[in-house]
Amino acid sequence: MKYAFQEVVDEVSKLKDLDEAIALAAEREKEARTFYMEKAATTDSIQLKDLYKYLADEEAKHLHYLEEYRDTKKLPEIEIQIPSGQSFTPEFEETETGYGHMELGAIGIVIAAMRHERKSEYFYMELAKLSEDETRKKFFEMLAGYESIHYDLLDSYLESITDFRMQT
Repeated sequence: MKYAFQEVVDEVSKLKDLDEAIALAAEREKEARTFYMEKAATTDSIQLKDLYKYLADEEAKHLHYLEEYRDTKKLPEIEIQIPSGQSFTPEFEETETGYGHMELGAIGIVIAAMRHERKSEYFYMELAKLSEDETRKKFFEMLAGYESIHYDLLDSYLESITDFRMQT
C-alpha cells in the first residue's frame, strides 16, 4: 500500500490549484461509476450486481458533491442512505463436492474496486492536508470517509468469501 499512497502524494503535489484537483477528482468519480455500471451489467450474481449498482450510485453522488462544491465553495447537503433490505453477502452454489463456487474474475474485480476506493481515499486525504480553508478540509475529509466506507464494504464482501472457503 505504500506504493499506492506515494503515487497519490506525488500526484497531488503536482496539482496547480483547487479547480484542477476537483476536475481530476470528478474525472475519477466518472470513471469509477462507469466501471461499476459495466460490471453490474456483466455479472450474473445478484449480490454483485446490487453491490456494483450501489457503488455506481455512490460515485454519482460524489460527482454531484464535487460539482456543487466547485460552484459554491460551500459544503453540499449530504444525503446518506443505507441500503435497506439489500444483502451484499455472497450466496454460493452447491456443487457435487459441497464447496462454494465463485468465479476468479469476480474476485479480481472486487479487489480492483478495493484498490480504487483506497487510492481515492488517499487522494482526498492528501487534498485535505493541503487545504488551509477549514470548509475545504472538511469537504475532502468527508469524501475520504466515503471512500473508506466503500473500501470496507468491499473488504467485508471479500472476507465473507474467504470465511466461507476457510470453513469448508
